[in-house]
Amino acid sequence: MKLDEKKQLLIIAAFCGLVFCGEFVIGWGLKSDNDALDAQLVKLDTRKASAEAKIVTIPEMKEKASVLSNIVRDYTAILPQKDEVMQDAFVDTITGLCRSSGLTILTAVPMTVRVKSPKRRIPNQVVEEKEAFTRHKYRFEMTGEFSQLHRFINSVENHPRFLRVDGIQLFPVGDRSDLVTASQPTKLLTVEISTYVYDEPRTQMEAIQ
Repeated sequence: MKLDEKKQLLIIAAFCGLVFCGEFVIGWGLKSDNDALDAQLVKLDTRKASAEAKIVTIPEMKEKASVLSNIVRDYTAILPQKDEVMQDAFVDTITGLCRSSGLTILTAVPMTVRVKSPKRRIPNQVVEEKEAFTRHKYRFEMTGEFSQLHRFINSVENHPRFLRVDGIQLFPVGDRSDLVTASQPTKLLTVEISTYVYDEPRTQMEAIQ
């Protein structure tokens, strides 16, 4: 065999080796890509199955949301409306209860209520949600006897709307250091009364539509 023929054979063998190596590298790369695609397809199939399972439960969840919303409405029916807790309207309500009990109302002052908004966690962020129940609280000063105060408390507890007595303080009328004044049946009373207003969350209202 001539030297040129050997060189040609070596060149051909080297070329075939390069082609084989190239095909091997390409095949290995394609296999890796296929494995990655297969893994992604498996994840997508899993997510699809999970989504389909959730979709099936949507009608049932809407029905449950509607039932729960109706239950909440029944329980919150005794809560006052927004216009009923405005200062003038609320004071008028308590004034009427005072008069029917024999008490004389002197002052009415709204109190600041600290509210801590609930938080809902979303990936990479925290969202504050509006509290569905808004508390309103007032401090009243009035004068009257203990028996009248007792009737007033009963009228508050039996009111058609939800009203709660949070605190009561009794003081003598006039000079507190005077024993004669302190022994008088008429007292200066400080009564704190609160109530709640319910604002149905928008997401809950949309869920039942």
